[in-house]
Amino acid sequence: MAASFNVAGRTVGGDAPCFIVAEIGANHDGDPERARELVDMAAAAGADAVKFQTYSAAELVADPDRVLTWGREGRERTETIGGLFDRLALPRAAHKSLFDYAKSKDVIPFSTPFSLDGVDFLQRLDVPLWKVASSDVRDRFLLEHLARTGKPVILSTGKSLLPETVRAVDTLRAANVPFAVLHCLAQYPAPMEEVNLATIPAFKGVFPDAVIGFSDHTVGITAALGAVALGGKIIERHVTYDQDADGPDHWFSSSPQEFSDLCREIRRLEAAIGGVRTGILPSEVREREVSVRSLILKRGLKAGEVITADHLETKRPGHGIDPYDAEKIIGMAVPRDLERGSVLTWEALKA
Repeated sequence: MAASFNVAGRTVGGDAPCFIVAEIGANHDGDPERARELVDMAAAAGADAVKFQTYSAAELVADPDRVLTWGREGRERTETIGGLFDRLALPRAAHKSLFDYAKSKDVIPFSTPFSLDGVDFLQRLDVPLWKVASSDVRDRFLLEHLARTGKPVILSTGKSLLPETVRAVDTLRAANVPFAVLHCLAQYPAPMEEVNLATIPAFKGVFPDAVIGFSDHTVGITAALGAVALGGKIIERHVTYDQDADGPDHWFSSSPQEFSDLCREIRRLEAAIGGVRTGILPSEVREREVSVRSLILKRGLKAGEVITADHLETKRPGHGIDPYDAEKIIGMAVPRDLERGSVLTWEALKA
């Protein structure tokens, strides 16, 4: 049985549908009202959960005056990293009302904490699970602090060596908490030629006690759908209200329409994946009756004549005797006159 765990009454992993997470991240631009709009969008599209980020520049970086450049080619913007983080941080005072609002929309709210204090703050809000960013796979202290809560942990693996991921997983295992491991390429946007979705089934072998999923930073929905086809049970995808908005993540995030398309196509894909086929499916019954081949008489036979191989051919429809049973009727005398082209059935050959 594949690994699974429960979050707010929903099963994640196992035989449950893919758990779709709308990553709001910084795309609210630091505005709680914009965050609420993104919750609405995610809920309308069919997301199972919305994820925020809980941080301040002081919690994240020791060099807040470091200058960085972000944005798509031709629209780059330069600012200090500390200024960027503080400008885009979701105010702590806004978390509870946003979480309550998400619950009212039947989506599960949670967040990525970036400090021990952030964990404690979110714990007071009773978040049902945790997300660990790729950047924090090596943060032993954060992982141990999260594990002590006993709640499920989703671990992204971008920028990490496999031994580092294994070490982080061992930390979670030692605390006996449920966990998921997300394959991730931590580049924004992520180039398709480096996504390596084959990592997903490989992770299933390396981490058999983990729910395996994909944190998607590519452009478009192709990679996410591929991840589901390969067995990913969690898909995390950045969402935005406008891909042309001013912010470091908007341009590679999913628009409302694209995210809605993704949610719909994941569910369609899951329906198509289904289970292992072992027989005739309901939609094929009629086609089997009219389209597969049966044993047919090449010429008419009189009552008492013995069937030979030369009397038989195979044609449609398919409700007659299976051609693989030809040897069972060769040498049999027909009990009544049969016309040329008759579909041979066991009933017709009964005396």
